[in-house]
Amino acid sequence: MKRFLFVGGVLLILFVYFGLNYSGFCFAEKRYLSDEEKIRAVFDYQNSRDTLPLNNAPDPKHIKYKSFDEYIALYPECCSVNPGGGYEVPPTEFLDRILGYDSGDVVVINFKVRYLDENGSLKTGEKRFDNYLQNCGKPQ
Repeated sequence: MKRFLFVGGVLLILFVYFGLNYSGFCFAEKRYLSDEEKIRAVFDYQNSRDTLPLNNAPDPKHIKYKSFDEYIALYPECCSVNPGGGYEVPPTEFLDRILGYDSGDVVVINFKVRYLDENGSLKTGEKRFDNYLQNCGKPQ
């Protein structure tokens, strides 16, 4: 009987742990991240890159935004979490979900890339980024 209770208790703890991971719970912060936090994490990741892929730009080096707040003030409809309609990333793997490596959410940002053309004039182009996040907000 004691063995049964011990095995049952261990299985219950594992089931709760894996279930919370699957649902996107961040154990490090003991909470779920808000959609704004998820979008901010992906924006910061993309904005911190030195170059962004853009078809029409002669020099893919972009002019970075000062902050997420600056960007969202300029483009309030830029970003969403799980908007549907298909994504440019492969489906999530079950093991990644239960281990917390993938929250199952897809953050989509229609990123306005700023760059200088060959004459030194400021230009913008748009690049759609679809990113998965780990449960605590690290973009994949």
